[in-house]
Amino acid sequence: MAVLINNPVAGILAANYGSFYDTTTQNNGGATTANVMTLNTTDIASGISVVSNSRITFAMPGTYNILFSSQFLRSGGTGFSTIDVWLQKNGVDVESSTGAFNVPQSGGKTVASWDYMVNANAGDYWEFYWCSSDTSVQMWAAAAGTGPTRPTTPSVAVTVQQVA
Repeated sequence: MAVLINNPVAGILAANYGSFYDTTTQNNGGATTANVMTLNTTDIASGISVVSNSRITFAMPGTYNILFSSQFLRSGGTGFSTIDVWLQKNGVDVESSTGAFNVPQSGGKTVASWDYMVNANAGDYWEFYWCSSDTSVQMWAAAAGTGPTRPTTPSVAVTVQQVA
């Protein structure tokens, strides 16, 4: 477990951090469903973990920057569909955390990304949620591509960095 250490001799600042993502397409559960963003892979982490596939959990208190990036796909329909994304802390919606954006017509993709600065106590957890009234909207993951060769596309990626 990492802790915030300031070493003036070496000029090194060590802190808690984490990078997580999900390799599966995540479907919209319905027009009135709050969908939790799941994270099935830990890339790198110290002092931060994912519990129950979605809970970004902190081992140490501090101030953290949490950033998510997700790619949404609309598999059918015309016009635009609106998607809302928000943050929960310990199972409770975080006031003023919702952002809304649109995905274009059938086959259209949109990347959504923003960050939050939060204060966390040891044991706190944070989760990202999303919803859309259009059930053809999903958080889209893709296999590696060819022509040119390129890596897989996760449906969501989350990074966390302790800043204080």
